[in-house]
Amino acid sequence: MRKPVKNSLIVAGVVCLLAAAVTAGLLIWRNPFADRPECTVPGVTVEAAGSSTVSADVELTVAQLHHASTINAVGLSRGIAERGRIIAMATAYQESSLRNRTNGDRDSVGLFQQRPSQGWGSKDEILDPIYSTGKFYDALLQVDDWPDLPLTEAAQKVQQSAFPDAYAKWEPQATTLVRALSGAAPVQLGCRAGGHRPTAVAPDRPAPAGTDDATPQLTAALAAADAELGGLTVQDVADEGRTATVSVSLAELTSGAAGRTLAAWAVAHGTGMSITDVAVDQQLWTDHEWRTADQSLDAGVVRITVAP
Repeated sequence: MRKPVKNSLIVAGVVCLLAAAVTAGLLIWRNPFADRPECTVPGVTVEAAGSSTVSADVELTVAQLHHASTINAVGLSRGIAERGRIIAMATAYQESSLRNRTNGDRDSVGLFQQRPSQGWGSKDEILDPIYSTGKFYDALLQVDDWPDLPLTEAAQKVQQSAFPDAYAKWEPQATTLVRALSGAAPVQLGCRAGGHRPTAVAPDRPAPAGTDDATPQLTAALAAADAELGGLTVQDVADEGRTATVSVSLAELTSGAAGRTLAAWAVAHGTGMSITDVAVDQQLWTDHEWRTADQSLDAGVVRITVAP
């Protein structure tokens, strides 16, 4: 009489083992794909010693590009020279792989793996990318002659890392990212459809003036852009609140470069903020690719559209 019970237990055990095996298999199969490149930032022309070279393309995830654009934008908003933004980008590449990590060595967190116990701020503050990036720039500006130092030395004086030579290997990628995100040339960077949305929780930012008629999604995107980059003026909101025409002014850039910088920022944040279309100059980004627009916008003006 006990055999059916025993058999049932055996079957149930086999089913559980199979379910566990399938689950483990899915996790093993899925994890490598989570960090696969989803975005491409084409190489840029680098002028040095009377000659020019093109830096290598950079491939990265949506979250990495999202954070790279924030690091660059915060630097621009503060008038940090290109060299300082490259140092910050390379540092974050090494410290967190451009991810807003909630943990790390001892109490290290955030893009730069800053430690609350070392006076960088509270954990919640450091997990705000604008705050942590600003704190990095604060510390960098305190370094004597930082623009003239090798990248590794400048970064190390801020970070006090156990592996000070590791920052140097990220300088080529950091250079490509900073220059592509700073509007020196027509925008080419982009991410494929179906990329993974960033999962880090971003603090709410104050809505800029002129967004009363914008949808919540569009308002959130413009608020983030204004908080990170600054200099935004909302000229018009149309398309039932989904499209904004925005002008941007940045002290370190020409009007044209400032507009392309905002456009690059919008594309870099597009997946996480449901941005579907970005127009700048005579360029239009739609369906995850750049094309020539039917109509050209004035220098420094960008049109941003979000999903319904």
